[in-house]
Amino acid sequence: MTNSTTSFNYSCTEQHYASQESLPLIIINTAQCEAVISLYGAQVLEFKAANKAALLWLSPTAVFKHGTAIRGGIPICAPWFGSHPQHALNHGFARTSLWQQQSIKEQPSGEVVVKLTLSDNDASRLYGYEQFEMMLTITLGLDLSIDFSFTNHADTPQLCEWALHSYFAVEDCASTHVTGLNALVYHDKVSGDNHNIASKTEHFQDEVDRFWVTGSAEQTIHSANNITISGENCPSVIVWNPGKLLAASMKDIVQYEKFVCVERGAINTNAWLVTESSTQTASMTLKNS
Repeated sequence: MTNSTTSFNYSCTEQHYASQESLPLIIINTAQCEAVISLYGAQVLEFKAANKAALLWLSPTAVFKHGTAIRGGIPICAPWFGSHPQHALNHGFARTSLWQQQSIKEQPSGEVVVKLTLSDNDASRLYGYEQFEMMLTITLGLDLSIDFSFTNHADTPQLCEWALHSYFAVEDCASTHVTGLNALVYHDKVSGDNHNIASKTEHFQDEVDRFWVTGSAEQTIHSANNITISGENCPSVIVWNPGKLLAASMKDIVQYEKFVCVERGAINTNAWLVTESSTQTASMTLKNS
């Protein structure tokens, strides 16, 4: 259904990507950009600024089905990242929950701001999360910005570990490198969680799975179209690509060489402990040339 009260074009649809199920999508078209956002997972699936290359990679074999994470775009991993000591579910319930659309507004600048929220649901209560609200504020313009917040409405503190798991489109991961993380300590999951000091650049010749509990404020992906990732209050950085061998075992990944993940968030010892009746907020901005 197209909104006729605004000067930009957007629609809400449940038919797209030949999905196994009908998942609600927000489709935005303005003079500044084009974007597709899934309410399932509050996930930006596509973003392309005017006169620029597509920013994000979405797997051609991504599964669009309740209970399954969508491979590509920008999933939100929360309220935990990776595995959980007590639960079998990886990366939390936020990316497999249906979020609520709160508003879509055009700004005087021509940017469009989309606000989505997630509160208590059956999945969150199953994992012990009640009386909370997550919010994503997605600003779509010549750049893409995302604000993430967690509000605790309970009378006891709640833990929120999170990351924006961005899949960036590149020409070839083998010829791509990431700068901005040199001289910082990272954990290398491929080599058994060994601690190392990063060199000047991060390369993607084979499988890469590294995280910096405390990284840098800005990283740059150097490819055919350079991409800059910056943020506030999201100190952790994760760099990932499955490489040829692991990708071959993952049905929802083809063309692994066409993306790299550089994620921002607050993981491990940087996880948020949100006190009662308070809110924690972070922001991330993505730009490409």
